[in-house]
Amino acid sequence: MLAREQGLRNFKVLSFHKLVPPALTVLLDDPEAKIDAFILPGHVSAIIGEAPYAFVAERYHVPAVITGFEPADILGALLDIVAMRRDGHPAIHNTYTRVVSANGNPVARAVMDEVFEPTDALWRGLGAIPQSGLAIREAYADFDAVRTLGVTLREVPPLPGCRCGEVLKGKLPPNRCPLFGTACTPATPVGPCMVSTEGGCAAYYKYQLEG
Repeated sequence: MLAREQGLRNFKVLSFHKLVPPALTVLLDDPEAKIDAFILPGHVSAIIGEAPYAFVAERYHVPAVITGFEPADILGALLDIVAMRRDGHPAIHNTYTRVVSANGNPVARAVMDEVFEPTDALWRGLGAIPQSGLAIREAYADFDAVRTLGVTLREVPPLPGCRCGEVLKGKLPPNRCPLFGTACTPATPVGPCMVSTEGGCAAYYKYQLEG
């Protein structure tokens, strides 16, 4: 918005923004995933608030907790999840109140809604998820790298032997992938779960976890 107000012509955006709720739906609709609960991302929730996650508890009867990234945050969220599972009362709890409010950030959401609109998007290891990404609206087409620079995204075929999708869905521990620790290491990553330092495979490799 500011770029348009200032009349900038040398500013372009290639949008890879993602929406969390559609991805949660894909996981919850997969009977093999067997989701017990979610720890919801605090940085996303600071913008969107609590309401977009309500369907997780209401429709799927799965508890979820919005939390931060400190060890105490994670442990507190796990304790909250255990209590909800024990009592049989799934809900969406926000334990990250020092950053996340119930309504999120209305000003930021208004800006996002003006500039972007939902679109189908590709997710690492999960493939295409309908209406899970954000594309730049026609009103801001002059700043869209896809439109103005002719950027195209090629189809990426499945990586032979890589089981990242199953790892992301909790169907397979990272170290059960046939490529883990041999062909696929942080120095020679094959799939996205090892490429990212925050990926499950990278964490298993770094901390030598068993599962």
